[in-house]
Amino acid sequence: MIKSGDKWAIIAICLIFGCLIALSGFYTIETVRVYYKSHKRKNSVKANTSPIERVYLIARNIYVYLVTNKIVLTLIAIPIVFAIAVPFIGKETPPKNGKGNWNAHAVAARCGFLAAALFFVSYFFSLKNNPFALMLFTSHEKMNYVHRRLAQFAILMALIHGFTFLGLTSHDRHKLVDSAFRWGYGILGLMVVMIISALPFFRRRFYEWFFVLHHACSIGFLVCIYHHHRQCVPYMKAAIACYAFDRGCRILRSFINKTKLEISIIDDNIIYLRGKKPKTSFFSLPWSSGSHVYISIPRFSFWQIHPFTLASCPSDEHVELLVAVRKGFTQRLADHLNSTTINISERDEKAKVNKDASIVVSELSSGQDQSSLDSDVSLSTNSTESVKELTVLLDGPYGPLSNPFRNYSYVFLAAGGVGITYTLPILRDLLSKPGNTLHITLVWSCRSLKLLTLFNRIFKHSLRNKQVTVHIYCHLTASYPVEERLISESSDSSLVQYRDGKPNLENYIKDHFDLSNDKTSAISACGSNGFLKHLKKEVTSQQKWDADVFQHYEEI
Repeated sequence: MIKSGDKWAIIAICLIFGCLIALSGFYTIETVRVYYKSHKRKNSVKANTSPIERVYLIARNIYVYLVTNKIVLTLIAIPIVFAIAVPFIGKETPPKNGKGNWNAHAVAARCGFLAAALFFVSYFFSLKNNPFALMLFTSHEKMNYVHRRLAQFAILMALIHGFTFLGLTSHDRHKLVDSAFRWGYGILGLMVVMIISALPFFRRRFYEWFFVLHHACSIGFLVCIYHHHRQCVPYMKAAIACYAFDRGCRILRSFINKTKLEISIIDDNIIYLRGKKPKTSFFSLPWSSGSHVYISIPRFSFWQIHPFTLASCPSDEHVELLVAVRKGFTQRLADHLNSTTINISERDEKAKVNKDASIVVSELSSGQDQSSLDSDVSLSTNSTESVKELTVLLDGPYGPLSNPFRNYSYVFLAAGGVGITYTLPILRDLLSKPGNTLHITLVWSCRSLKLLTLFNRIFKHSLRNKQVTVHIYCHLTASYPVEERLISESSDSSLVQYRDGKPNLENYIKDHFDLSNDKTSAISACGSNGFLKHLKKEVTSQQKWDADVFQHYEEI
């Protein structure tokens, strides 16, 4: 029998999970609809958009706008959450010696119950092994929005709960130092640390400190709330079970995916990692291009894990990653590589391997079939100055089980800097298994000529694809010109162009919408926060409200 004090908190949990289950059903229906519509277009069957479908598309685009503009979504979510929560406040909540259901004790107690329940649900959506991520055809990273917002609501409810009780019992000094209040003071202190460390300014500049403090505070919350009140114990036991399950899965993945990667520096601020893909591991399970892994290098620390997007495809026999050098772990790794020198024999051997790779590329260009191209073409680096083989633990891959972009007729991919590691595998995957895709546009803005050169041969090989029209535009934003160093090429209706200066996203988006018209299309991008904001602004300003467009963004 559920206690009256828990009844409404459990109803709130069921409402949250119910909404996401319904949303996953919507995603399934949407996937089937897009596949059917794109398939008819591909086979030249007339598929006019009906009035009902137009209404549906308008509603869907409003939803997409809210999802891709989190600030607007948050402003809408706050009153909705309180509209749901307020009727539950004071309902059948002990103590019952007050006047009516809306006495201050009842309100404070109800907020406490809701805070404990929301903390458990927030904890659930922080898990890397999250079933809702698979149900929504996305990565667990997209569940972080739900995790953060629920945590904020839980903290707000907890503050109302705590300060109300402090005010109600301020006249009784003995009660202010009893066990429940002491654990409450601990919760308050952890909240302050959690809020400060989670601020974007702190999180981006001191990620490793944020990581440690976030996990330490989360464990501290479990302990303090567990002892704060006996009716919080079931929620905390559920959270502990989720944490133990997720952590166990991650440790298992890491050690099963243990491998050796060759690590070198391509440019001053870019590290390249490459190694043989673990055979009997989680990499043999279904995963999609654009997925990411958490890597840990035991030489540095078992406990430091960092997420990076895989630059390789599921069909590849190797694992590749490109890492931008910043502060902390990546800087220490770069310093370690720069301090490492290889002897002459190792250098000669490495040069021989690069020479052999060049021969293979030449043979591919002269006439191998497309399937061989897709499985063999990979990145290679000419850097032999600082190459090191290190043991790496790979936790992952994490992401959708299949490439959702195959269902769309027209695909627009945009990348800024090392964001190409997300978009390039999707491009390669679409070229090998295009599904319903007819046309792909890739726009890449990059500061490094070396990085452009690294991907040059893969771009050129895409011209040999006869199933899909491919337009690739690479922009070098450095002070020196790119056109004198890399030559643009074209083949039939496909092309690869190298241009100087920043890309005009307004024109590229306009061309994409003009080309796709009323057909199904998808827009996906990976880059800095500023790059994505600019792109979203252009998409929003030019997109028709009944356009059949899917949007997906990844921030680096």
